[in-house]
Amino acid sequence: MLIYLIRHARPEGMDGSCYGRSDIRANAEETRRVARSLRESLPPDALETAAIHSSPLTRCWSLARELVPARAVVITPELLELDFGSWEGSAWSDVPRAELDAWARDPWGYAPGGGESAQAVLSRFQAWATRLRDEGNDIVVAVTHAGVIRVALSVDSADPIGLSLSIPYGSVHLLVIEGSRSDARELRRTFA
Repeated sequence: MLIYLIRHARPEGMDGSCYGRSDIRANAEETRRVARSLRESLPPDALETAAIHSSPLTRCWSLARELVPARAVVITPELLELDFGSWEGSAWSDVPRAELDAWARDPWGYAPGGGESAQAVLSRFQAWATRLRDEGNDIVVAVTHAGVIRVALSVDSADPIGLSLSIPYGSVHLLVIEGSRSDARELRRTFA
């Protein structure tokens, strides 16, 4: 199964802020521009036949609907961004240095702001991907967030390289899932 992971367009007015699960809109013109670019770069079968999934947050589903206006978009809670707990809405510069350091020491297990750990995001993502594969999906387009994409590309805590990847707004990352339907451990990363 192929999953095209797409990051939403740049949110309005959030530079330098921790906005994870906050429902921040992306600029409408920027969303249209990103959708046009994606339509030109994604393989036609990804847009014509793939299941289209999106995080419930406006910055994602607005891009998904703009990308494939005539197709149904499945709103998928498993694609929500990491929950940053008490950090939500704060400027990154206002997050206590000791808390940032604790997160850097344990990027998989630490729950920023008392919210959600990367391991928890990986668990929900893998459960979703396994369900899609078990349903017989061959190609999926998922509009989501940088944190989810990083975790999905990391595969598990033994392979943390994805956690430090730069995930630009509007970028596409291809996740290939191979092997038996019951073995979700065979997730591996590639890039489109």
